[in-house]
Amino acid sequence: MSGERDGLGPGWIEVTGRTVEEATLVGLQRLGLAAAEDAEVEVLEEPQRGLLGVFGGRGARIRMRRRPDRLEALSRLALDIARAAGLEDLSVDSFRDEEGYIHINLKGPGLGRLIGRRGETLDALQYLLNLASARMPGRPERVIFDADGYRERRRQALEALAERVSARVRRTGREVVLEPMTPQERKIVHLAVAREEGLTSESRGQEPFRRVVVKPAPTSGRDGAAGGESPDER
Repeated sequence: MSGERDGLGPGWIEVTGRTVEEATLVGLQRLGLAAAEDAEVEVLEEPQRGLLGVFGGRGARIRMRRRPDRLEALSRLALDIARAAGLEDLSVDSFRDEEGYIHINLKGPGLGRLIGRRGETLDALQYLLNLASARMPGRPERVIFDADGYRERRRQALEALAERVSARVRRTGREVVLEPMTPQERKIVHLAVAREEGLTSESRGQEPFRRVVVKPAPTSGRDGAAGGESPDER
């Protein structure tokens, strides 16, 4: 004898059976799943034998739900991290782009706490989400984590900075050294300078004080093709 009931929270059903295995099979049929690997299963009560193995026995009781896909699981993890930091009233926008990257953007009040100075906290949280993604079943997928659209605003600000500095270098003929930046920020500047004719860029110094230098491109020799350092540099 086995059964199931709903009303246990998003996606969860409660199932009973003579054994955990029997209850799991019933739950898989109820959820329309082919294998236990596709579900999350929690055992609420183990089966117990009755008197003399016959009278008063009790079957197993479990709850289970469809295992969320990577996008859903990582979005939920991002919300859990934010709530652990004391942030409430948040929403999340998440999607996969055409290149297979997972984008997660949190929205709500107080998100500056997750961004940190120049996005350093945001980068650290993105690293943790990528670690979580790598440990999930299947092919790893890269995660781009954002809070209130910070990365897009920062990208636009850095591209505007690269444009102003490029105009200055072109006008004076002298190199300009920018403030220290993260690897991701330097990549944005390198790509922007690479679009400027007659200019090149390179990174100098050691982390965390590594800086982008914008300068006139050499006219000959091996010392500098326009565009400078590879935009993929770290």
